[in-house]
Parts: sequence; structure tokens; C-alpha cells
Amino acid sequence: MLVPVPKTSVPASAHAPRRENRIVPLYHQVEQVIRHRIATRQYGSGLQIPSEHELGRELKVSRVTIREALLELVRENLLVKVQGKGTFVAPDLPKVLQPIKYNGFLEDLYQRVEQLKVVSVAMARVPVTDKVRGILHLPATVNEIVEIKRCRHVEGEPFSFTVNHLPIAIGERIDPGVLKTVPLNTVLERDLEIPIVRDEETVEAAPANPEVAQQLAIPVLYPVVHVTRVMFTDRDRAFEVVETFYRADKYHYSVNLSRVKQNGKWTWRHEARSAQPRGRAAGRRGKRNA
Repeated sequence: MLVPVPKTSVPASAHAPRRENRIVPLYHQVEQVIRHRIATRQYGSGLQIPSEHELGRELKVSRVTIREALLELVRENLLVKVQGKGTFVAPDLPKVLQPIKYNGFLEDLYQRVEQLKVVSVAMARVPVTDKVRGILHLPATVNEIVEIKRCRHVEGEPFSFTVNHLPIAIGERIDPGVLKTVPLNTVLERDLEIPIVRDEETVEAAPANPEVAQQLAIPVLYPVVHVTRVMFTDRDRAFEVVETFYRADKYHYSVNLSRVKQNGKWTWRHEARSAQPRGRAAGRRGKRNA
């Protein structure tokens, strides 16, 4: 079924280099450090955190800076100040969600996606960027591309925000309503009969921009895991660029490195670790797609 993809008007300023948050206040940086320690339970629920003096010495900032950071976290009910005793982590923190693990197999990627709930889908034609044009080898005559944005939750909490970039010839054949319950890769392979033979993946740390922060319910500039995937079909043609932003406190990535001898020289071979909850031994292994 052909579904018309709406066009969206993009102001000229949207294409200009973004200058937001070039300089992050020092107290805000400290705030994010402490917030991360609370989220990862380095500072346990109900327990006292180090004193302002100790934190200042560790992070090499003034007590005034520490005090400003703590005050913001107290306002958010993550910390509780007790007169004469110190500062404590709030006793009623949100529960810790089991991290979602990715092992490097496309099949594992599909299985992981199926564990999540898509809570929003937005689809539109947007101007093609130079980056996407270069990766997909789009001719200069192509000015637009289909962009699909989805936010996924796990156990009722935001987990990931994904932006798919597809040529219009492919994107206009996708019904966005289907993507609430069916993974996009399944639609591409099953419904559009586009075989996915491999992907190339880049993983990096990044600060959350305002859109990502809003989707993932985190502060602007909070660290996220930014994964860029280029999907390839037959004849090794790149046909899709996928950018996914993951909550850093809910995403876990791991590989095994095995020492092997090839052509008389010792080298490392990457092996994916099977997806097991923390504490279980790793099971099935296999070579990770490059």
C-alpha cells in the first residue's frame, strides 16, 4: 500500500550550525556526574553521599559549585538534605531497569527491538543532508528523503529514540501506523522484499540535544549512547541510515576478545556475547558483523 508522506517546512535556520550550549556551566557538569552516580546506584537509595568538601576535592571545583549542583538535585527530589547530618539519596528512587544488551547479530537486534514498546511514530519528507547523501550515494538531483522518528519504552520508561533515513522510493511505501507494532526491518524484508545482508555500526558517546532529551525524559546534555547504522542490501548497496540514541543507564554493549593466531601472527578476534541477564554465564558466541 502506498502511503503519502507529508512534507514539512524546515526554516533556514534549522540548517545552520547549532551553537546551543557551547559552554556548559560548571555546576551543571557536576550535577550530571552526581545524577549519573545516582542512576547507576553508585550512590545507593537512602544512603549519604560524600560531603561538599569531599566532592569539591574529588571533582576539583569549589564548594559553591557543588552546592549549586546539589540544590538542583534536591529540587528534583533525587537528594534530601538533612540539617546537621548531610545530604542523602532519596529513599524512593525509580526502580533500576535491566539493561538491554546487544551482541552484534542482526537477529539479536530484531529480538531486542521486539522487547520494546513503540510509543510514538512520526514520518515526513525532509531535506537530505550531505552526510546521508554521501552514504547512500544519492544523486545531486535528489533533494528530499523520508525520515521516520520513533521513541521506544521498556517497562514504561524511555529507552531509545530512533531516526531512520530512507530514499523516498522506499520510504513512501511504508505505512507509519504499522511501525507501532512491527519493527521496520521486518517491514523492509517481509513486506517490501528488501533483503538486509549486513550493517556497519558506529558507537559513540554524545550529549543529548533538546529533541533527544525530551524524547528520553533526560536533561539536555545528559550523556547518551549514539549508534549510527548503515544498512546494506544485495550487491552490497547501502540503502538506509539509522541513528539511535539510547539512555546510557539502560544500554549495555559487550563483546569477547579472543586471542587467535593467523598467518603466524597473534591477533584479536571479536566475538559477540550472548544476551544474558547480569550474573549469568555467557552462552552462544559467534563472530560479530563488521
